[in-house]
Amino acid sequence: MTLDTKAKIKIHKLCNIIITLIIIVLVAACDRNISILKQMDMAEDLMNTKPDSAIAILENIPITNIKSKKIAARYALLKSMALDKNYIDTTTFDVLQPAIDYYLKKGTPNEQLRTYYYQGRIYQNQGDDDSAMQSFLNAIELRQKVTDSLILAHTFVAQGTLYFKQYKTNEFIRNNLNAAKLYGAIGRNIFEIKSYTNALDGYIILNNKSAADSLLSICLSLVKKHPDDSEIYLFSSYLSYTINLGSPKEIKEFLTKYKDIELTNDDAINIAQGYSKIGEYNKALDILAEISPAAFTMDSLKYASVKIEILEKQGKYKEALYSYKEFSAMLERYQSELISHDLLFSGKKHQLEMENLMKIQDRDRIIWATLCGIFALTILVGWLYYRAYRSKTKRILAEKENKNLKLEQDNLRKEKEKVELERDKKTLEAENLEKDKKRLEAEQRQYELEAANLRLEISQLESERDHLKELQKELSELAKPIQKVIKDRLDMLNGLLAKEITRNDSYAESYNNWIETVHNDKKKFMDSTRLAFSASHPQFMEYLEQHGLSTDEINYLCLYAIGLRGKEVGEYIQMKRHYIVSHEIRLKLGIDEHETNIGLYIRKLMKDFEE
Repeated sequence: MTLDTKAKIKIHKLCNIIITLIIIVLVAACDRNISILKQMDMAEDLMNTKPDSAIAILENIPITNIKSKKIAARYALLKSMALDKNYIDTTTFDVLQPAIDYYLKKGTPNEQLRTYYYQGRIYQNQGDDDSAMQSFLNAIELRQKVTDSLILAHTFVAQGTLYFKQYKTNEFIRNNLNAAKLYGAIGRNIFEIKSYTNALDGYIILNNKSAADSLLSICLSLVKKHPDDSEIYLFSSYLSYTINLGSPKEIKEFLTKYKDIELTNDDAINIAQGYSKIGEYNKALDILAEISPAAFTMDSLKYASVKIEILEKQGKYKEALYSYKEFSAMLERYQSELISHDLLFSGKKHQLEMENLMKIQDRDRIIWATLCGIFALTILVGWLYYRAYRSKTKRILAEKENKNLKLEQDNLRKEKEKVELERDKKTLEAENLEKDKKRLEAEQRQYELEAANLRLEISQLESERDHLKELQKELSELAKPIQKVIKDRLDMLNGLLAKEITRNDSYAESYNNWIETVHNDKKKFMDSTRLAFSASHPQFMEYLEQHGLSTDEINYLCLYAIGLRGKEVGEYIQMKRHYIVSHEIRLKLGIDEHETNIGLYIRKLMKDFEE
């Protein structure tokens, strides 16, 4: 083995080792990521029901093991949610920043909504209401795209709180009503009641009693439907409603009912205001004396305004004036601080930013549309020039080709006409063949029908012949006229049958003589036939006589009995009353005029008497 070969083998082994190590590292990293994702899934599942367990699971995940930006963003968002659920207010973006960096650019609408919401909550904790409002406005811009109704509802509530600080009461009411609908849709009943009570407080501030009454009825219905821990959230709003919109009697009844209840500062101020309205000023001042609201807050302003009102009603104008000066100073300080944060103008600023963004987008669209138009126009001009050149060339060629085309069209037309003639000829032949086929089929059916009738008639003739032979043997004493009739008829039947069997017309002489007699003397033929039937079928003939049939009518029926059909009988007897005679016979024999064929009936009747 050469040195080069050994070196190659060593390099090959080294490469295999490196590849194996890379695979092991990747597998380990994948396993680690899978484990971290499972823990995150578990924390997310527990987020709303057991937030303390969720934050414990997240804090047990080693941050150093999280290498992917996407996983880091999810961890950051879940950790921020867990802190908020556990009422841990944070004022820094250390935790949420990975989610802000990743999700606001690459996240889904739901992920962007959650990131904006928790970003706004951190700004609120910092006291930066303007930035918080901006985050909430960005979040609500996504409302048509998101499916996370809970976070969207939280965003409406949080934004409503900022509107309340701006004295934008209508917007405060609108946001809380939107939130209440979302909470109700997902079954978060406590949050639903809280949002409705917030909106109720707004209508109380606006002194809109009809709207407040409507919302109060909704709140009472929800509290009755969900009594657990829900009544406590309605109390403050119900108190404010009674004090501000109720009658003195309602106020007094309410204060008496809840005189011993533990109150917040805001509720205590409302109670003091209620006592003031019913004239119990000392009680009102005693309650205010127990309250120490924080300076330059909404509570302190409300406290001062209620105290001024009580002092004025007591006639203590000097103290009231002093309190009014304090109130004015606090109000000015509060409003200055509010304006310094630009909170009053954040909504307008967001609107202007959106309008500016839309203008930029419109401008970009116009620029692109112009460029596309120029490009399209250039292509159009070039295409038109090319088309004109091609048209000129084609026109020259077309003039030459038109002549050839016209000749070809003439030839094609002639060929087409020829083909059409051939096709019409074939169609006509096919129709003629079809007609011939149908005619042959009809003739075949007619032939078969005639053959069947002939077989039937031969059978009947054979039967009659045999019967006459027996009668001739047995009744030798018959009158000579009857014997002659029977003999003549027997000779005729034998000749006719011999002709049919042998197909030889010479055997039919007796039959031909009989036919001649039939045509020459109809009366004689019909009488002889009747006499023959009287001898051969006495019971049958007796039956006809018993039903009152005349000799002519019996002669008429005997024609049917020998196998003639109605049309043949009519042609033979040549009587205008043929159908009248048939009708009269039917009446005497009781035969239905429309349903029964008289020939079939007579032959069947004759056969029945034979049996």
